[in-house]
Amino acid sequence: MNYRVTYEHSLASEPDKFIVQVPSQLVDNVSANVPRALLPEYITELILQRSPEIGKIRHLRIL
Repeated sequence: MNYRVTYEHSLASEPDKFIVQVPSQLVDNVSANVPRALLPEYITELILQRSPEIGKIRHLRIL
């Protein structure tokens, strides 16, 4: 399944400085059997695996 999300993130070099706001991003290949309650954590892990320069993600919203 595909989900469109928005979030803020920091860089791995400065994990406590949130400097980037991502207004919209498509996250694809999300397993359909992930429970809705665990979806934000699952998507966060997918983003972090895909982009190792990201330190932390906050304010993740599924649009």
